[in-house]
Amino acid sequence: MTMRNVRQWMVILGCVAAAPALASDWPSWRGPDQNGFSRENAPVMEWSPEGKNLLWKNDIGGRTTPIVLNGRVYTITPVGSGLNLQERVVCVDAETGKTIWEDRFNVFHTDMVENRVGWTALVADPETGNIYTHATGGEFICYNRDGKRLWTRSLTEEFGRISGYGGRLHTPFIDRDKVIISFLNSSWGPQAKPTHRWLALDKKSGEVIYWAAPGEAPLDTTYACPVVTVIDGKRMMIAPAADGWVYGMMVDTGEKVWGYKLSKRGLNTSPVVDGKYVYVTQSEENYGNSKMGSVLCIDGSKTGDITESGTVWRNDGYTVGYCSPTIRDGRLYVVTNDAELICFDGKDGSKIWSYDLGRVGKGSPVITADGVIYVGEQTGIFDILKDAGDKCTSLSTYEFPMRPEKGVDEFYGSPAIANGRVYFQVRSGMYCLGSGDSKTAAVADAAAAGDGDAQTALEPTLRIRPAEVTVHPGESVEYTADVVVPAGSGDQPDAGAIKLAAGGVAGSVSGTTFTAADAATYSAGKVSGKVAAPDCSGEARVRVIPKLPISVDFEDMKPGTVPPGWIGCGKKVTIDEHDGSKVLRKIADKKFPSPPFMRLKTYMTMPLETGYTVQCDLLSQAKKGRIKPDMGLVNARYDLVAVGMSKVLRVESWSAIPRLRVEVPFVFEPDTWYTMKFTVQPEGEQARLLGKIWPRDGAEPADWMIDTLDPCPNREGSAGLYAYSVGTTTKSDGPETYFDNVKVYRESEPRP
Repeated sequence: MTMRNVRQWMVILGCVAAAPALASDWPSWRGPDQNGFSRENAPVMEWSPEGKNLLWKNDIGGRTTPIVLNGRVYTITPVGSGLNLQERVVCVDAETGKTIWEDRFNVFHTDMVENRVGWTALVADPETGNIYTHATGGEFICYNRDGKRLWTRSLTEEFGRISGYGGRLHTPFIDRDKVIISFLNSSWGPQAKPTHRWLALDKKSGEVIYWAAPGEAPLDTTYACPVVTVIDGKRMMIAPAADGWVYGMMVDTGEKVWGYKLSKRGLNTSPVVDGKYVYVTQSEENYGNSKMGSVLCIDGSKTGDITESGTVWRNDGYTVGYCSPTIRDGRLYVVTNDAELICFDGKDGSKIWSYDLGRVGKGSPVITADGVIYVGEQTGIFDILKDAGDKCTSLSTYEFPMRPEKGVDEFYGSPAIANGRVYFQVRSGMYCLGSGDSKTAAVADAAAAGDGDAQTALEPTLRIRPAEVTVHPGESVEYTADVVVPAGSGDQPDAGAIKLAAGGVAGSVSGTTFTAADAATYSAGKVSGKVAAPDCSGEARVRVIPKLPISVDFEDMKPGTVPPGWIGCGKKVTIDEHDGSKVLRKIADKKFPSPPFMRLKTYMTMPLETGYTVQCDLLSQAKKGRIKPDMGLVNARYDLVAVGMSKVLRVESWSAIPRLRVEVPFVFEPDTWYTMKFTVQPEGEQARLLGKIWPRDGAEPADWMIDTLDPCPNREGSAGLYAYSVGTTTKSDGPETYFDNVKVYRESEPRP
């Protein structure tokens, strides 16, 4: 276990258990039943921003759904502007709307722009009172109720998370001892192949429990959030995926129970479940016909490929691709992309009524026990409606006015109903609606997703934990191993019957302890185990990263391979011979002309505290004698890049904005080796960014070419390499880049 994990455990052991959640809290974005249904009656039938049934308003605007737990409301929003543009998690008092605490953090290593920040929702754990967020920059953070970080995982730098411009990031969810998040990723080893994966972490420690990847190659990033349910005695998560399939997976092991092929592209809406019936929507081209969009009911009790056998009913041609449905008393409610609210009969799919909400449907509806619907439309319309049986009636409609110089007061999220109040956000602020005494009589607890007798595995499964870990040479990891068996299949095997062994990674196993070889080299592989009775096996991923100072000249690596354990290499790089020595070559193959393959950003360390230097020799080719690539270094979530076609040396962070960018003129010649050096040094509340590049055969210049301060600095980040193969097309290869003699060190330490 690394020292970082030891510190996390120390924090956790010192925590005090939280009070139980109130019965009618709203701990996740679709509510306690994960379906947009509130067990309360409607808190209000009408309201006015001038005061009627408005209990409070604050200026914490956003694009997401607030969650409510134990008298507090939590949300995630963008904050600041210019160099101070950040993201934040905010906690406010549910009674007053006053801020209790907030945590601000930078956005980095993503193509998402400001108007996509804060699209995920938080999730709260009623057992511990902890709050979890998936930040735009890829940090996955666990807070206690008072805003103290208990643990953080950097999904991009540790696991190769892929994020797109469109803001499609997944909201996490809690199931018993686990917090689960999914994303597209390209990591190392077998996970270098990009696909949509689900990552289950221990909710208290952040330790990896398992990975699951049931699907095909994805075409899109997506943001559908799974739901947990028990169907036919199996405890499953129902997960729409980036490959256009819907999957039923065992939530304790990640095993696939069934799959339903729905679309030719990724699915974005969360499902709802009623008994064994799974309701799913989408708005892309359907699989099996040329119509756009579908609303359907799947029989979730089946197994295998149920694309044909699992259809209970299906209505094609309804484009419901952004708003997740809700269900009440056998009625399914959906909002189409053009903001038509439709009620379907859940048994046969017949259309009961429809209602025009406006122009753009992005906010998911919620419904109360007495049939009142709260729903927002993207252009700033908030409706309170009533399901009146054979029709929908309007109780209240309010259209938020245009904001001077900021445009429409957009409504993207979903309302939260908790303890006699309605909470929602628009871009200008957060609102709390209620009437009279907001405290209501206790409602029944949300229906649990099954009980302890539910089957948790399809087949005997050996789980080795942690399922993925990174250590330094000479460090040890203590593993636990247990067998999860199908219900009624017999007793657990003796712990002594589980034998572990290391494979592919430099190190050895003694009993349940893996110890990395004490050599300053990279290695990556697995710790595996096998049990004779019941017959099953399992494995855990482990990589070894040298401590600083690091020096890599690639001479000990095999041509045609990639550096072991480096994140995000995939098919983008290979070890090659060049000028009589081994180097790392950035591939610019016409087979992969899309930006995700043209751009390389590979991470060679875990996140490090700022104050270190990255140095490397770089050489680029030119396509057709004139098209030059970009080449550079990554340090503490900043990029230092020699931009070939723009003829500049650039340092930047959050390049999609960019939040910070400084450039100086620089022209590099193709087929010439250069040395680049990049240092990030903390200076009080700021960080100093220092960069230079010079011909490798020449002396290092005394002066820095770039010397700038960031008033809103990144405090940590992984070291890495950057390249972009400008000019790669489907008809011709692009210019390649070569890296050699990579060094990562602190100035206070001997240089490698």
